[in-house]
Amino acid sequence: MRGWGLAAGGAALLAAFAGGWRRPPRASAAGWRLTGEWTQFAPREKRAYVAGFLAGVALADGERGAPPDTAGLRRRVDSLYRVGGLRFPFGQMVYATQLDEFYWWDNHVPTPLYLALRDINGRLKGKDE
Repeated sequence: MRGWGLAAGGAALLAAFAGGWRRPPRASAAGWRLTGEWTQFAPREKRAYVAGFLAGVALADGERGAPPDTAGLRRRVDSLYRVGGLRFPFGQMVYATQLDEFYWWDNHVPTPLYLALRDINGRLKGKDE
């Protein structure tokens, strides 16, 4: 569960930087449990959110089995990336585009972004997660 928190926290932080620190409309008190806000983000906020999410997940993936030092963690994440071992192996534009599709066509029910990303990732990988 720590990985989801890191991913969501990183995503929220990057989205805040991209949007000039403005709080997304209707964001929940937890901030990272954004639901319908995706459609209201500007394109650069969307890219920043997904980049932060992917960075957080990559960090969580790398921390499993990595030495506790920064160099070891970096080697582990780089190694996972090279062999396609990250849980979210696709690029940020792939996920951002899929989120646009998800919230436009697939789901008009408030779904937290991290759950939408998990479902999208499962579809992209050809399996349900």
